[in-house]
Amino acid sequence: MVYLQMKKALLLIAAILLIAVICIYFFIPSNIEIADVAAAKTTKDGAYRMIASKTAWKKWWNYNTSTKNTANNDTIFPKGVYIFNLTGHDFNGALVSIQHKNKTISSKISLLQLPMDSVGIMWQCSLQTSANPVEKIKQYFEAVSIKKNMKDALNCFKAFVEKDENIYGMKILESSIKDSFLISEKREFAQQPTMNEVYTLINDLKQYAAQNNCMQTNPPMLNILTDSDKYRVMVALPVNKPILTKPPVSLIKMVKGNFMIAQVHGGLRSVQNALQQMQLYFSDYNKTSMAIPFQYLVTDRLKEADTTKWITEIYAPVL
Repeated sequence: MVYLQMKKALLLIAAILLIAVICIYFFIPSNIEIADVAAAKTTKDGAYRMIASKTAWKKWWNYNTSTKNTANNDTIFPKGVYIFNLTGHDFNGALVSIQHKNKTISSKISLLQLPMDSVGIMWQCSLQTSANPVEKIKQYFEAVSIKKNMKDALNCFKAFVEKDENIYGMKILESSIKDSFLISEKREFAQQPTMNEVYTLINDLKQYAAQNNCMQTNPPMLNILTDSDKYRVMVALPVNKPILTKPPVSLIKMVKGNFMIAQVHGGLRSVQNALQQMQLYFSDYNKTSMAIPFQYLVTDRLKEADTTKWITEIYAPVL
């Protein structure tokens, strides 16, 4: 009797184990596909520069979290027990290896442009599982852990790229111009004009305005174009009313259209970089430029010698 009971118990245990093994092989495939997706309010080109750049990864990897970025170089990024390594990129995304102990898995982050200036982000990889059911279960939970870490990283990336200042180094807003009337003067230089030369032109306009009973309404404006070996400089002074002018001074009546506006802190190099980033912004968002951008010299460069304290507002007319 006892023997029969033991036999039944062993058969029951064997049946349960068999069912468990069958379930393991049924529910855990030989190749586990791991993927996570996110959507961000940004452009594909802007997101691509952030995801394909080794330097940019250090900025967004632990963005908006309490975890410090402990990357020890520009390509290796730890998260949990895994090491993520940016190994390369193609035209549509980034190639990333995921390492844990002595195992390395290849993965890819792909980008897809969505409507309304949004981009879809998909991170994919696969994990080969063992024929051993115990190892198979371990590998299933490893896949779950990898997916969690990928999701955490994508959340950081999404939060980072949804702010223009993270992609372009400055906050870009759409608004209208401040002024209706400008008096301006143009001059050509054989070399990059100094601030003294620029402000000589500005002071000429200030004197001209005073002589014609005009008041300056906002900071002076500047635009510099390079043409072969020449620098074409135009300065302008916003004034409160139209006046009669004669060369070299001219009157400009501004149209209060739409402008993309950004504020820049720093010297000439910072302003030049900001102008380049504004061009990238126009390209990323497929915006049409109506004319060349110009600068409001908010800080008087002659009164403030420290270029880190200079403030410049960039106005780029847009269709």
